[in-house]
Amino acid sequence: MRSLGKNGEAPARKQFLAVVAISLLAGLAGLRILADEPPSRTSVSIVVKDAKTGEPIANAQLTLQFRLLGDPSKLKRGRAVSYNAKTNPQGRYKFTEVPKGTILLFVKADRHQTFGQEFEIEQDNQVIEVKLRTPQPLL
Repeated sequence: MRSLGKNGEAPARKQFLAVVAISLLAGLAGLRILADEPPSRTSVSIVVKDAKTGEPIANAQLTLQFRLLGDPSKLKRGRAVSYNAKTNPQGRYKFTEVPKGTILLFVKADRHQTFGQEFEIEQDNQVIEVKLRTPQPLL
């Protein structure tokens, strides 16, 4: 005959349930720590040049978009963030505090075709070079 504990349960089952409960709590605590960590941030430099001549394009309009993750434990949804800027006379601009991950970049300049593309930001101080083409002539 099996010996039963105070609540009528076998001691082995109590130990098993205790181990499962502790494991679940430890796992949830680890998830909570991971959820509180902000995404790693870096800077992203954009260089805009003419595709034909290789000359830098000054005053190109840049729009950089990304999504910040929300915190489900606080019932906060993610939100879209958009930065706007213009390139300097050397065709450059440096965005700071950009989270690593997927970004969407749009570039618009006078007498050039508009450019838009997704990029993966994986490195610190990543440089993205964009070559803009002149528009196609109308027929």
